[in-house]
Amino acid sequence: MKHPFFNQYKFKYLEWNDAQAIHDVTLLWKSQVEFIAVEQAFLGELLTEHTLQLLSETSFEYARHLAVELDAFEKVVPKLLRRITEHLNEVKVLMDGKDEFQKERTFQDAHILLELKMGDYQDKYKLLKEEIFKTMKSVFAKSKSKLIA
Repeated sequence: MKHPFFNQYKFKYLEWNDAQAIHDVTLLWKSQVEFIAVEQAFLGELLTEHTLQLLSETSFEYARHLAVELDAFEKVVPKLLRRITEHLNEVKVLMDGKDEFQKERTFQDAHILLELKMGDYQDKYKLLKEEIFKTMKSVFAKSKSKLIA
Protein backbone atom coordinates (compact mmCIF):
# COMPACT_ATOMS: atom_id res chain seq x y z
CA MET A 1 0.00 0.00 0.00
CA LYS A 2 1.33 3.42 -0.93
CA HIS A 3 1.80 6.02 1.72
CA PRO A 4 -1.10 8.50 1.54
CA PHE A 5 1.14 11.55 1.50
CA PHE A 6 2.96 10.60 -1.71
CA ASN A 7 1.87 10.91 -5.29
CA GLN A 8 3.45 9.43 -8.40
CA TYR A 9 6.10 12.17 -8.57
CA LYS A 10 7.41 11.52 -5.05
CA PHE A 11 6.15 14.88 -3.79
CA LYS A 12 4.67 15.01 -0.35
CA TYR A 13 1.27 16.51 0.00
CA LEU A 14 1.67 18.63 3.07
CA GLU A 15 -0.93 20.92 4.44
CA TRP A 16 0.88 24.22 3.98
CA ASN A 17 -0.69 25.76 7.02
CA ASP A 18 0.61 22.84 9.12
CA ALA A 19 3.94 24.35 10.03
CA GLN A 20 4.66 21.51 12.49
CA ALA A 21 4.57 18.86 9.72
CA ILE A 22 6.90 20.93 7.54
CA HIS A 23 9.18 21.55 10.51
CA ASP A 24 9.29 17.80 11.28
CA VAL A 25 10.14 16.91 7.67
CA THR A 26 12.90 19.50 7.59
CA LEU A 27 14.32 18.24 10.90
CA LEU A 28 14.34 14.75 9.42
CA TRP A 29 16.34 16.01 6.44
CA LYS A 30 18.80 17.70 8.75
CA SER A 31 19.24 14.50 10.74
CA GLN A 32 19.73 12.47 7.56
CA VAL A 33 22.38 14.84 6.21
CA GLU A 34 24.22 14.86 9.55
CA PHE A 35 24.24 11.05 9.50
CA ILE A 36 25.47 11.05 5.91
CA ALA A 37 28.36 13.31 6.96
CA VAL A 38 29.43 10.77 9.61
CA GLU A 39 28.98 7.94 7.15
CA GLN A 40 31.12 9.73 4.59
CA ALA A 41 33.90 10.11 7.14
CA PHE A 42 33.74 6.35 7.71
CA LEU A 43 33.87 5.63 3.98
CA GLY A 44 36.80 8.02 3.60
CA GLU A 45 38.68 6.24 6.38
CA LEU A 46 37.85 2.87 4.82
CA LEU A 47 39.31 3.95 1.49
CA THR A 48 42.33 5.57 3.13
CA GLU A 49 43.21 2.69 5.45
CA HIS A 50 42.97 0.11 2.68
CA THR A 51 44.51 2.11 -0.16
CA LEU A 52 47.28 -0.39 -0.88
CA GLN A 53 44.86 -3.31 -1.04
CA LEU A 54 42.50 -1.27 -3.19
CA LEU A 55 45.27 -0.31 -5.61
CA SER A 56 46.57 -3.86 -5.85
CA GLU A 57 43.11 -5.21 -6.73
CA THR A 58 41.71 -2.37 -8.87
CA SER A 59 43.11 0.20 -11.23
CA PHE A 60 44.47 3.51 -9.99
CA GLU A 61 41.86 5.37 -12.05
CA TYR A 62 38.98 3.49 -10.45
CA ALA A 63 40.32 4.00 -6.92
CA ARG A 64 40.81 7.68 -7.70
CA HIS A 65 37.26 7.85 -9.11
CA LEU A 66 35.83 6.56 -5.82
CA ALA A 67 37.87 9.01 -3.74
CA VAL A 68 37.03 11.99 -5.96
CA GLU A 69 33.32 11.17 -6.02
CA LEU A 70 33.22 10.79 -2.24
CA ASP A 71 35.06 14.09 -1.83
CA ALA A 72 32.55 15.82 -4.11
CA PHE A 73 29.66 14.51 -1.99
CA GLU A 74 31.43 15.61 1.20
CA LYS A 75 31.74 19.16 -0.13
CA VAL A 76 27.98 19.40 -0.69
CA VAL A 77 27.08 18.49 2.92
CA PRO A 78 27.88 21.87 4.57
CA LYS A 79 25.95 23.77 1.89
CA LEU A 80 23.00 21.43 2.22
CA LEU A 81 23.02 21.68 6.02
CA ARG A 82 23.18 25.46 5.82
CA ARG A 83 20.23 25.53 3.39
CA ILE A 84 18.19 23.18 5.58
CA THR A 85 18.91 25.30 8.68
CA GLU A 86 17.82 28.44 6.83
CA HIS A 87 14.69 26.64 5.72
CA LEU A 88 13.93 25.66 9.33
CA ASN A 89 14.19 29.30 10.32
CA GLU A 90 11.86 30.34 7.48
CA VAL A 91 9.02 28.12 8.72
CA LYS A 92 7.91 31.08 10.85
CA VAL A 93 6.37 32.55 7.67
CA LEU A 94 3.66 29.91 8.01
CA MET A 95 3.26 30.34 11.77
CA ASP A 96 3.04 34.11 12.10
CA GLY A 97 -0.72 34.15 11.45
CA LYS A 98 -0.44 36.79 8.75
CA ASP A 99 -1.82 36.20 5.29
CA GLU A 100 1.26 36.99 3.23
CA PHE A 101 0.51 34.98 0.13
CA GLN A 102 3.70 35.87 -1.76
CA LYS A 103 6.02 34.98 1.13
CA GLU A 104 4.16 31.74 1.77
CA ARG A 105 4.25 30.80 -1.91
CA THR A 106 7.99 31.53 -2.04
CA PHE A 107 8.49 29.31 1.01
CA GLN A 108 6.42 26.52 -0.58
CA ASP A 109 8.46 26.69 -3.77
CA ALA A 110 11.70 26.63 -1.77
CA HIS A 111 10.44 23.63 0.21
CA ILE A 112 9.64 21.68 -2.95
CA LEU A 113 13.03 22.53 -4.48
CA LEU A 114 14.80 21.49 -1.29
CA GLU A 115 12.81 18.26 -1.24
CA LEU A 116 13.90 17.52 -4.81
CA LYS A 117 17.51 18.37 -3.99
CA MET A 118 17.48 16.10 -0.94
CA GLY A 119 16.00 13.22 -2.92
CA ASP A 120 18.50 13.62 -5.72
CA TYR A 121 21.46 13.88 -3.33
CA GLN A 122 20.37 10.82 -1.35
CA ASP A 123 19.78 8.73 -4.48
CA LYS A 124 23.17 9.57 -5.99
CA TYR A 125 24.96 9.12 -2.66
CA LYS A 126 23.34 5.73 -2.17
CA LEU A 127 24.70 4.58 -5.54
CA LEU A 128 28.22 5.73 -4.63
CA LYS A 129 28.02 4.08 -1.22
CA GLU A 130 26.95 0.80 -2.81
CA GLU A 131 29.80 1.05 -5.31
CA ILE A 132 32.35 1.61 -2.54
CA PHE A 133 31.03 -1.27 -0.44
CA LYS A 134 30.94 -3.68 -3.41
CA THR A 135 34.48 -2.71 -4.36
CA MET A 136 35.82 -3.05 -0.83
CA LYS A 137 34.01 -6.37 -0.39
CA SER A 138 35.73 -7.79 -3.47
CA VAL A 139 39.08 -6.34 -2.37
CA PHE A 140 38.76 -7.94 1.07
CA ALA A 141 37.68 -11.26 -0.44
CA LYS A 142 40.67 -11.32 -2.83
CA SER A 143 43.15 -10.34 -0.11
CA LYS A 144 41.70 -12.98 2.21
CA SER A 145 42.07 -15.67 -0.46
CA LYS A 146 45.68 -14.57 -1.00
CA LEU A 147 46.36 -14.91 2.74
CA ILE A 148 44.86 -18.39 2.84
CA ALA A 149 46.79 -19.60 -0.22
